[in-house]
Amino acid sequence: MRYLKWQVLSGILLWAATAWGQVPVATLGPAFAEPGDGWDKLLQLKNGNTIYLHFARKEGLTVNVYNPKRELAATDTVRSQLWNAADLESTEIDGIFEIKGQPVVFLQQIVKDSPVLYRLILDGETGKLRQEDKLGALPSIRHRSVYTQDNLASHDCYVEKDRHSDHYAVAFFSGAAIQRTDSIRERIQVLHFSPEHTLINKGWLYLQDTAYNYFSYISMAVQGREKVYLATAGFNTKRKGSEPWSSVVFSMLSPDSSSFESNVLAYTANYGDVTGELFPLPRLQQVRLLLQVPSQQSDGGSGTFLNILSPFTGKLRKHTMLSFPELSRNVRMNLGYKDGYKGVPQRLLQRDDGSSTLLLENIYSFKQGNAQINKLHTNMGDAGIAELDNDGREITTMAVSKSQVIMGICEPFLQHRRNKSEWVFRNKIAALNTNTYLSYDYISIPDASFVLFNDYLQYLDSGGQEKTRKPLKYAADANFVCYRFYAGKMERLFLFGAPEVTKGYAGMMGAADYNADNRVYATVIISRQGSEKKANIAWIQF
Repeated sequence: MRYLKWQVLSGILLWAATAWGQVPVATLGPAFAEPGDGWDKLLQLKNGNTIYLHFARKEGLTVNVYNPKRELAATDTVRSQLWNAADLESTEIDGIFEIKGQPVVFLQQIVKDSPVLYRLILDGETGKLRQEDKLGALPSIRHRSVYTQDNLASHDCYVEKDRHSDHYAVAFFSGAAIQRTDSIRERIQVLHFSPEHTLINKGWLYLQDTAYNYFSYISMAVQGREKVYLATAGFNTKRKGSEPWSSVVFSMLSPDSSSFESNVLAYTANYGDVTGELFPLPRLQQVRLLLQVPSQQSDGGSGTFLNILSPFTGKLRKHTMLSFPELSRNVRMNLGYKDGYKGVPQRLLQRDDGSSTLLLENIYSFKQGNAQINKLHTNMGDAGIAELDNDGREITTMAVSKSQVIMGICEPFLQHRRNKSEWVFRNKIAALNTNTYLSYDYISIPDASFVLFNDYLQYLDSGGQEKTRKPLKYAADANFVCYRFYAGKMERLFLFGAPEVTKGYAGMMGAADYNADNRVYATVIISRQGSEKKANIAWIQF
């Protein structure tokens, strides 16, 4: 095995640029005012247009369309008849995708205490609303979701799109306590749609033997019109004899069935607080499920399991707890670790041949202060990246030293959720909504890889006089940095100019969109000169 050998010394540039690696080139669009409170997202369409969506607390949804020449071609404010655009605080974004050449936004809003899921289809040329639909609703949120043994019954809506086609599925999970008049067979429904937004099938998730009555959502995946796969944690509020409290359940829905076929993963007995990602691999005739289990991180275990399942029977063929000896050796040699790397998965970049890139991050949640609001925080530390072979073994590893803190609890697979545009307005204090600037992004091209994130100026300056590193907390302090790895070496790049005490550049990681076909990474850059700030759409060619 091999790993990229390098060292981060608080801003010391270790290698000069050479012709060996591709140097990214950034292009800025027209400047505009720094976005206010709310949320921002970019979407690069196949026709070359870039859609910039801004969800503002009072103004609603503004759509800006940039043409292939990076010029602002159209602007429109969405006027919805179904969704209340002026009530962002009751709104949650569940996904934004390009489907049949059009931007499609899936969002849910609390209406009279009930979550309602809407679909907004926008025009890819004008940004105007072409169609809006109400896809379904959940029971009242006033009924508390069931929580037992670190498992919370999901009461939410979820959307996933096929990686290789425009088919997609939406799921409605009801997590309140089962009442006498409730049917346990009608609490979780999944709708399977074609690229034309036509309903292919709808199915219910339940276990025929009623082994588990409550379910926590883990992940969902779509394989064309053939299948919808669903991973959940099934559990009960009371233990049935010697049966486990909970287990992970893998389920499949076919177009010719109105209910899921399910299989329990026996080795996951009594696992709680499970997160994960699902990946159909038709070429290999398998489905892969990556799981993160906090209780299995003790005694040196990573708690990260790679499961290989049959797409025909749904049965588990193989499961392996992944280990990262090379990544641990990397951080001990280059980042001064005494122990191994203990980061959790944030996203799996799965390739069709079975190989993959696993993006990990050190995260640690804690409480601070006595206030009821903003009391929970999460430290987001060093990034670890592992190139894995078909069996999940390390080929190459990289690690980057960073320190950030996010408001609220950050669960594993944040980057997966952010990539498909999941977002909720969590904080009424605009200055504290800095989550979009945190974590990191990873870009890989032939012969080179790049890690992008925001950091404090004092840790990017040469010398690194600060003995105690403070985590990046506020967007006003952020500076965008790019580390390039190539030929076994590393160098640091400033794509928009070197930051200074009175000058800096911060990138909205949460707004970014990467087009792997043309190797263009688009994001929103906030530049500051003294007390003046401005924003630009930035297209970075790798």
